Amino acid sequence: MMEKEKILDKTNRGYDIFTHYLGKDVQRKLFVNPFRGDKSPSCRLYYNKRNGGIWIMKDYGASEWSGDCFSVVAKSMNINPMTDFRELLRTIDKDLDLFVMEEAPAGYHPVKKVAPKPDEEGPISFKATYQIFKPRELAYWQRYGITQDILNKYEVKSVRSCRFFPKDKESYCYTGSFMEPMYGYTFNGCTGIKVYRPFSKTRFLYGGNLPKPYVFGWNQLPEKGDTVVITGGEKDVMTLAAHGFTALAFNSESARITDSQLTALAERFHHIVFMFDCDTTGKRESAARMAEFSGRFNVSQLILPLSGTKREKDISDYFKMGHTPVDLMLLIEKSLNNLN
Repeated sequence: MMEKEKILDKTNRGYDIFTHYLGKDVQRKLFVNPFRGDKSPSCRLYYNKRNGGIWIMKDYGASEWSGDCFSVVAKSMNINPMTDFRELLRTIDKDLDLFVMEEAPAGYHPVKKVAPKPDEEGPISFKATYQIFKPRELAYWQRYGITQDILNKYEVKSVRSCRFFPKDKESYCYTGSFMEPMYGYTFNGCTGIKVYRPFSKTRFLYGGNLPKPYVFGWNQLPEKGDTVVITGGEKDVMTLAAHGFTALAFNSESARITDSQLTALAERFHHIVFMFDCDTTGKRESAARMAEFSGRFNVSQLILPLSGTKREKDISDYFKMGHTPVDLMLLIEKSLNNLN
């Protein structure tokens, strides 16, 4: 889209957009995401040379906020970039007085801003200490039917401590405890980690050699199968696996899924089911995936019969409430039948 490229050219490849909406703190090595109400700096900007070059925000405290200037602004304004991208461009164009989408008034002279020297993206190195799962930790996973064997299959570990070493910044360390246990979704021979802290304010942390794009459960998929579920998160993938279903998850429900990824799944499975959380975001994003892929792939959408509240919104809650694999299978079959 020509307007998008023109906006990027007028905003130092998106840097000025971040500055306008997030404030001048984005010039720091680490800054606070003002849209999350978090007091701990957990964000940084880096310059991605691919596709003509564009500035990207990485939010280490909430991965769903990571992305380019368009996705971050869209999320902050509750605009769906899949269906209302031109509305998003018009909003940015108007707010920054870029006059890409409309003609500039007579006598208008834009002020040229200079972006800082691009900071190349690089993984944050880390050093983790693991331990044997303690009984109370296994009890947490068992609530969802997830056993030690399932945790081993998906390379999940109990983390005693994990120190991160950001480039040109002081290292910082998180330690697991009785009240705030830590688990590690590990990748590539434990050279990459996504730390999960279910009872902490900062729930997710990333380090090392992670898959790009981030997908959890891809390596555990069978070679062939009837149905594969694309769900919202790692715990949901393992919950489904524990109950006999095949599943995988991207880094967030709003993460972009490419045609090549869907094609690879379609070559191995007859049906692809989008089953995200039952809250507003999950329903919106699963509907967006259906709008994007239906008609080209054999996909369906399943919204679980849950209230959508914090305690009742995903497949883990569904099984924890006493529903059975047969109940879920009937729902999946119903979603597939609705396509016919």
